[in-house]
Amino acid sequence: MRKRTLLLATALTTGLLTALPATAATAAPATGPTADFNGDGYGDIAFAAPYAKVDGRGMAGYVAVIHGGATGLDPAGHTVVSQNTDGVPGDAGADDTFGHALATADFNGDGYTDLAVGAPGDRDGTDTDGGTVTVLWGSANGLRSGTTVKDPAVSAHNSWGNLLTAGDFDGDGKADLAVGTDTDDVYVVRGPFTPTGTTGAIQKISTPEPAWIVDALGAGDTDADGRSDLVLTYRVFTSGEEASSWSKGVAYLGSSTGPDTSAPRALNGGTTLALGDIDGDGYDEIALGNVFGKGSDHTGSLGGKVVVIRGSEGGPVNGDAPMAQLTQDSEGVPGADEANDGFGGSVSIGDTNGDGYGDLAIGVPFEDLGTTEDAGAAILMNGSATGVSRTGARTVTQNTAGVPGTAEAIDYFGSDALLADVSEDGHAEFTVTATFEDEGIGAITALRGSSTGPVTDGARTFGPGSLAQTRSYGAFGAGLTG
Repeated sequence: MRKRTLLLATALTTGLLTALPATAATAAPATGPTADFNGDGYGDIAFAAPYAKVDGRGMAGYVAVIHGGATGLDPAGHTVVSQNTDGVPGDAGADDTFGHALATADFNGDGYTDLAVGAPGDRDGTDTDGGTVTVLWGSANGLRSGTTVKDPAVSAHNSWGNLLTAGDFDGDGKADLAVGTDTDDVYVVRGPFTPTGTTGAIQKISTPEPAWIVDALGAGDTDADGRSDLVLTYRVFTSGEEASSWSKGVAYLGSSTGPDTSAPRALNGGTTLALGDIDGDGYDEIALGNVFGKGSDHTGSLGGKVVVIRGSEGGPVNGDAPMAQLTQDSEGVPGADEANDGFGGSVSIGDTNGDGYGDLAIGVPFEDLGTTEDAGAAILMNGSATGVSRTGARTVTQNTAGVPGTAEAIDYFGSDALLADVSEDGHAEFTVTATFEDEGIGAITALRGSSTGPVTDGARTFGPGSLAQTRSYGAFGAGLTG
């Protein structure tokens, strides 16, 4: 592999970079979270090319939006934003990785979805690698100018904006933003947000025990009380153990004062997570993907695993019997459990066939296809009244009939996945990223939803050229959100 290949492979394996993002939207219908940046009634998707060169600055990064319509995603309607775009704070600098983390919500309550963008490598004034978070404001013309979200504890950490997720944690009707850094602390910035930079109060949340890093953040309503719950995963090290770390998770239920840290709910760990209602009972489930093998993490498995935690009136129900514990050796899961496949490298929940149950998308970015190494795959498992169905699962690769392109070594197809309805027909589209397509350029594939689930008829593929951007190393398509 080339050096950049190794860098991205490391990012994917650890789940720390947006090539395997960890954002999740607030609770939404089973069709999946839908952003609408221009208010036209159709869902849009946002993503990043966080390692792309901008005006000669390597790994400065940019973000992009492709607007939805009656026929799905159409690159003719798009917006590309970098820190050199007029009205966006700061400037594009080397290694800023603008777009490393993304989150969507209507942060100022004007009826348009806004996009929060993390640039954890950004220098904010004299704060080297301090990181920045910018809210790009939605409007009738799509994303427009941006506003900086101030770091409340500059000296306590670096990489402000390393992780992001949005929700209404205190149930006041105003969107809040949770921000991760390079430590085990997460900061919840309460809304409303304004273009002048003012926000509500800020709540600091620490992991239940000292941790090395927070790997993933997500938000959803697991107890259907109208307040978003905050879910995060983190890693701790223990001395004298054969493996180097333990991956753990925790949920903090929403309350009138924000996430309630007095009664943390222990969960399985993971590198990615998503929330959505799989069994149609009105309570969000939590899907946790863990790409680690046991040699790196005691809680890992051979080729990766996904654990699904059921929601209930009392919040997430973990205990000894989660809704599902899935590997590629589990009943109904396509493929075989093989070392370092990265099963669970991305997860998303949305209803692709309109039956009222959220389906579960699982990325397997390091899956080999025959002798083609690390080509990648994405698996879709159906939702049902009893949870994740063990029948009817399907696998999509770039060798699937009707899917544009060809599976090639080190494409990492499935490094990101998103189930969200952009055509407003009640069927979530299945959008998949191959972040290392063409040696790190990256590409996105979109399949329409239908009454039978995703279909390849009319499938589309987008790359930087589709948005009039230079085709160069950048991990185009990282951090899919919508």
